[in-house]
Amino acid sequence: MIGLFVRDAAGLRPHTDIGVPPLVPAVEARASLTPLALPEASVQWARWWERELTRQEGPDRGFFAPEARFGDGEELGLLVRACFDDAVRWSSARGREHAETMTRGDHRSLEGNLVRAVETEIGRKARPFELQVTELPVADTVGWHVSEKHVVVSRALREDAAAYRQWLTPVIRGLA
Repeated sequence: MIGLFVRDAAGLRPHTDIGVPPLVPAVEARASLTPLALPEASVQWARWWERELTRQEGPDRGFFAPEARFGDGEELGLLVRACFDDAVRWSSARGREHAETMTRGDHRSLEGNLVRAVETEIGRKARPFELQVTELPVADTVGWHVSEKHVVVSRALREDAAAYRQWLTPVIRGLA
């Protein structure tokens, strides 16, 4: 969330394999960050993003904020430091919203129901599998296959049960 906030607040337009839409609620680009939003920062952000997506499949799940001392680059590090407190506040608010959503609806039962529906369709129990679902508060009802075991979905997609079911069923079918 910190990295996505920095991207939007600085107006970075990094080139990545998974082009993630702007955050929701929108984070306005800040004129104060314009002098720091160098092309090198966009390149460093893209490198950070790709590494974070890959890391989600390992034991250290959970996104880490870009940090120059971890090799993400000094230009990106300057941007992170310039808006870190605001990014933390924004991210914390999204975390509270997500927690409220999870208590209102049962996403796990939706996913479990999808597995059971695929089992009925294929006429057998699903093979044991693991699927990491990363949910992001971004614009649009979209999802991406990062790998066989990892998908990224927008909050809007996950909250639209019919659209989420339609999008996720082929993924589960492929794993089952």
